[in-house]
Amino acid sequence: MPRPVIIDTDGGVDDAAAIWWALLEPELDVIAVTVVWGNIALDAAMTSVGRVLAAAGRTDIPVARGAAGPIGVAPELRPATFIHGEDGLGNTTEGRPAPAMTVAAVPAPALIRRLCRERPGEVSLLTIGPLSNLGRVLTDDPGFAATVRELVVMGGSARAGGNALPAAEANVAHDPPAAALVAGAAWAQPPLLVGLDVTREATLTDAHFVLLGEHRSAAAEFLDAPLRFYRQFGSVLTAPDCPCHDLVAAMALAHPALIPDAPVLPMAVDAAGGPAWGATVVDFRAPAVARLRGAEQDRAPGFGPWRIGLGADVERFRRQAAALFGG
Repeated sequence: MPRPVIIDTDGGVDDAAAIWWALLEPELDVIAVTVVWGNIALDAAMTSVGRVLAAAGRTDIPVARGAAGPIGVAPELRPATFIHGEDGLGNTTEGRPAPAMTVAAVPAPALIRRLCRERPGEVSLLTIGPLSNLGRVLTDDPGFAATVRELVVMGGSARAGGNALPAAEANVAHDPPAAALVAGAAWAQPPLLVGLDVTREATLTDAHFVLLGEHRSAAAEFLDAPLRFYRQFGSVLTAPDCPCHDLVAAMALAHPALIPDAPVLPMAVDAAGGPAWGATVVDFRAPAVARLRGAEQDRAPGFGPWRIGLGADVERFRRQAAALFGG
C-alpha cells in the first residue's frame, strides 16, 4: 500500500521536481501539500505549487497556506530569486496554464496536525523548505511528533558546510528557532536528515539536461526551462553537475536504500546568532563514547537522535531522475 505523505514546500525549482516525482511514485500517496515562505515569498510559492499540481493533473490534493516568515529571530538572507526566479519556476511561467488547486480551509500547521492526529503512526512528513510550519505545530502541540510515522527533512549539513551562510544550509538558515524545535522533538523514530552531504553528491549531469530538452514526459516538458535557469547559479558548488536537493529527499522517503550511509547520531541546531548561526550540529563522538567501558555522557540539551545522511547511491538517484524525465 502507498504511504500517505504530506509535502511541506517553499515552491522553488527543485521543490517542483520533488513534487512531480512524488506524485508519480507508486510508493507514495500525497494527501496534502503545505506551503511555507523560503526560496520565494509565500504568495509566489502558493502560485508555484498550484502550477505544478495543475500541470500534473492533481488539483484534487489540498494545498494549505503556511508561515510567511520565521517563528523567531532569524538571519536576514538574500532572497533566492536569482536561483529560483521571482515565480519559483525560473521566471518561466509566461504562456503556462494558470495555477489550479484545492485550497484548504485551514492554515498549514492546523492541516498537518489534523491529518497526522487522525491517522496516528501512518502519515509521513517530507519537508523541503524552511521548518516554520512544523515549528508552529510543535509549539502548539509538543506531543505531535509522536503521531508521525516518519519525518524526512531536506536541510542542514553534517560535514559539507553551508550554502546560505558559512555553516548553514538554506532551509535551516531561514528559521533556526523552528529547526531547533524540530531537531529536539520526541519523534516516533529518528528522522532522516537529507543535507548537503548527500545532495551535493547525488546530482544531475549533462546527460539529464539533454534528456530534459527532448520533452519525453510531461514532467520533463514542465521542468526543462526551470531547471536550466536554476542550474546557472544553483550549481556553483557542484559544477558541472547540478544539485536537485529536494528531489533527493523525496526519493529517500520512498526508497530508504538511496541513502545507505545514515548513522543515528545526536543532532541539534545552532539558533544562538553567532558565526555558526543555523548550523546543524552533529555529535560524531557519540558512538565512540558509547563504546568506552564505564563512560557515560549526557546528551546536551536540544539534541535529538537523527539518521544523518552522509552518502548516497548516486547511480540509483540518477536513474530515477532520468526516468522522471522520460528516459
